[in-house]
Amino acid sequence: MILVLGSTGKIGRELVPSLLDKGARVRALTRDPARARIDPRAEVVTGDLDTFDPALLDGVDRVFVLTSGHGSDPLAQERAVLEAATDVAHVVKLSTTGVHFGQTDPISLVHTAAEQAVREAGPDWTILRPGTFMDNRFAWLHAVRGDGVIRVTEGDPASALVHVRDIAEVAATVLTTDGHAGRTYPITGGEALTTRRQVEILGDALGRQLTYAEESEADSRARMLGYGWPASAVDGLFELKQQSAGNEEIVFGTVRELLGRAPLTFADWAREHAAAFA
Repeated sequence: MILVLGSTGKIGRELVPSLLDKGARVRALTRDPARARIDPRAEVVTGDLDTFDPALLDGVDRVFVLTSGHGSDPLAQERAVLEAATDVAHVVKLSTTGVHFGQTDPISLVHTAAEQAVREAGPDWTILRPGTFMDNRFAWLHAVRGDGVIRVTEGDPASALVHVRDIAEVAATVLTTDGHAGRTYPITGGEALTTRRQVEILGDALGRQLTYAEESEADSRARMLGYGWPASAVDGLFELKQQSAGNEEIVFGTVRELLGRAPLTFADWAREHAAAFA
């Protein structure tokens, strides 16, 4: 039995069916089963990571640890799960490439501490460190539906964007096969693309012209704050971007190594989600 945290998120919604297709039994944790759309083959259970119930681990052999971002302290959430997981055989934690590169932005620091907690918890562990998700480009949705101008902060680095399905399939492989204990896997796509090139690829998939436009950091900050983002979140995002410049373009071969195929491309992602931008 594999307990999947974050079962309705970007990765979880791909991971649950992937595990089931491999013949695993899956217990999918969600705060609201009535609203969750989870593969009916899974055992769906109600839970809140802020008040984690150790009984959720009864009969569980392996755990996929992913905090949803809900609650005030994601590090405390992960530690609560780990404290209850002493009889689990294997814990697989989702982290970030920011840890791989030693970044000290707020997001990377939380994952650094959580990785250490996983290593000290007792069960076998594997850590997955994905880079920037292709799904982050859903942030362009309103611009595409509006004037078609994609405004990007000047100096935005090239990035080896990774498809969430690749992350999920790597996780499913690690959770259902042996030989991964004590391993740390950075995960990226197969090529680094400039943001301008990403805009072109998305436009090609949509069959329309999109315009790439750079703006100053001050203008980007004002725009994000105008969306209602907390100032702390905006500051954290820019600090992450500044520290990851030069790192995001590095390509790792984990997907090919573990899955035996090339990573999915941004063009694949754009075609899959073209209808969402219409």
